[in-house]
Amino acid sequence: MWKLSADESFERLIKELVDKFLENNPELGTEVGLHDPYDYLLPNGSTMRLLRNLELEEEFLKRLKATVKRQELNDEHRLDWEVFMRVHEQSKFEFYEHRMHELHPDAFDILGGLVFIMLVRDYAPLEKRMDAIASRLERAPKYLEEFRSRFEEISPVKLWTEVALESAQSVGALFQFVLQIAKGQVSEETFGRLSKAVEALLPEIEMHVKWLNSILPRTTDEWALGREKYDKLLKLRDLGMTSDQILLLGEEYLRKMKAEREQIARQIAPESTVEQVMKKIEADAPKTFEEALKFTEKTMQEAREFVEKHDLATVYSADKLYVKETPSYVAPLIPFAAMMMPAKYDKPQIGIYVVTRPKDAANLGNHLNYRSIRNTAVHEAYPGHFLQGSVSNRYSIIRLLANGTETVEGWAHYCEEMMAEKGFMKDKETKLIQINDAIWRAVRIIVDVKLSRGEMAFDEAVQMLIKEAGMSKEAGTAEVRRYTQTPGYPLSYLLGKHMILELKKEIKAKMGNKFTEKFFHDTILSNGYLPLSLVRGIFNQAIEKTKS
Repeated sequence: MWKLSADESFERLIKELVDKFLENNPELGTEVGLHDPYDYLLPNGSTMRLLRNLELEEEFLKRLKATVKRQELNDEHRLDWEVFMRVHEQSKFEFYEHRMHELHPDAFDILGGLVFIMLVRDYAPLEKRMDAIASRLERAPKYLEEFRSRFEEISPVKLWTEVALESAQSVGALFQFVLQIAKGQVSEETFGRLSKAVEALLPEIEMHVKWLNSILPRTTDEWALGREKYDKLLKLRDLGMTSDQILLLGEEYLRKMKAEREQIARQIAPESTVEQVMKKIEADAPKTFEEALKFTEKTMQEAREFVEKHDLATVYSADKLYVKETPSYVAPLIPFAAMMMPAKYDKPQIGIYVVTRPKDAANLGNHLNYRSIRNTAVHEAYPGHFLQGSVSNRYSIIRLLANGTETVEGWAHYCEEMMAEKGFMKDKETKLIQINDAIWRAVRIIVDVKLSRGEMAFDEAVQMLIKEAGMSKEAGTAEVRRYTQTPGYPLSYLLGKHMILELKKEIKAKMGNKFTEKFFHDTILSNGYLPLSLVRGIFNQAIEKTKS
C-alpha cells in the first residue's frame, strides 16, 4: 500500500478541517469565495456552534500530532502548523476569557454583513445572488431564536446592548434595499420568494427589538477587558511588547508628530494655524464628484505604475482594481468610501473601490480633496491593502485565520510614508495630511491601552479623540464604541508601522548589499495575514538560503 508523505497527510487533514469548518460556519464560505452551497445557509446562532469550532480545532490538532511528524514537513506546512496552534490558543481566549459571544447581543453583524457582501460583490448573476439571499432570510428567524438562547442566564454589556438595539432597529432598511434592487431585475419567482422572506422576517426583527429592551435592565456596565486579560491578549499576538511599553510608544509618537505637524503647517503658511492650513488643503479639490471619481481612478492607476516602474513590489497583471461610485442602494451604508477586497478564491483577483457621492456638494473637499485622494491610493490600493490582500490570497487558507492585524493595518500605514520617500507624494500639503492621520493612530494606541485596561472612561476617550485628532463628537463616540469591542485592534495601525520599520532595519543589517526594497516588500505582501513575529522567521529562512 502506498504510504502518504508527511506533506500529503497534512494537506489531507487540512482539507477535512476546512470542509467541516465551512459546514459549521457557512458564512465563511461566502467570505472566501466558495459560494455553493454556503451562500444559501446560515450558521447555528447559539453557543453550540462556537463550541463546535473549538472541538474541530482540538480534533484537528490531536489527529495532526498523531499522524504527522512536524520535522518531516516542508517549510510552508511547518509554518501553517505554527499558525494553527496560535489560532487555537486565541480561539480559546476569545471564547473563555473575552466572551464577546455572550456579552454583545448583536445578532445582525453576521446576517447584515452577509447580505451586504452578496449585494456589492458581483461574483454571480443578480438572479442567483438574490435567490441565495432569499434562502438566508428564510432561515433568519430560526437563527435569531438560537442566538437569543445565548443570553438566558447571562448578563450582556449595557453599552453593547444599546449598540445591538440600534443595529436591530435599522437593519430592516437593508432588507428593504434588497427588494428595491431586485424589483424588475430578477424573475417574478425569485422576487416573490424574496418579498415573502422579508415580509416574514420584519415582525421577527420587531420581536428581537422587544427582547433586547427586555434584557436591558439586567445588563452590566462593565465592558473593559482589564489589565491582566489585555496583557494576555497582547502576549498571544506575540507583539514583543507589553501594554506599558506600547502605551509609552504611543505617547512618544503623539508628542513627536504634533510638533512635526506644527512645523510643516508653518512651512506651508507661516501666519496660519494648523486648522486653517487643513481647511485650505480641503478646498483644493475637484469641482464635481465626477471629476473626483476620475481623479481617484487615475491616481490609483498611477500608484500601481509607480510601484512597478520603481520595482518596489511584484504586481500581478491579472489582478484588477476598479473605482466606481457607490451604488445608490448601498450608499446609506457607506457614508464615504470602502474597499471591496477580492475573496481568496476569486479568479482573477478583482477589487472594487467604491466612493460615495456626498449629499451636499459643498462637502466634496472634506474627503475627496486632491491630497487625501493621493494618500488613499497608496493606503487602500497600491501597494497597500488591495495589493497585500490579492497577493496573500494566493497562499494557504490557514493563513486567513491568522490574527496579524499589525501586519495588515501596519503595512498600509507604512506604505504612505514609504511611497512619499520614494517620490510618489512630494508636496508638504500631502505630508501634513499623513502626519494628521498618524496623530489619530497615535491617539488610538493610547485610547486602546487605557480603555481596555479599565484606566480611561468612555467619555474621556471621546474627548481625547476630539481634542487631539480633531474628530467631531459623533465620530469620536462611534470610534470609541468600536474600540470597546475590539481591544488590541486600534493600536495595530501605528504600532504595526513602527514594527515594520524596525524589521526593515534589522533585515537590512543582516543582508547588507543583498537587501532590496522589492524583496522586503514582496515577503510582507505574500504573508499579509501573518503576525510580524512569524514574518520575521520567514525573512530569516530566506536569508539563510541566500547564504547557502
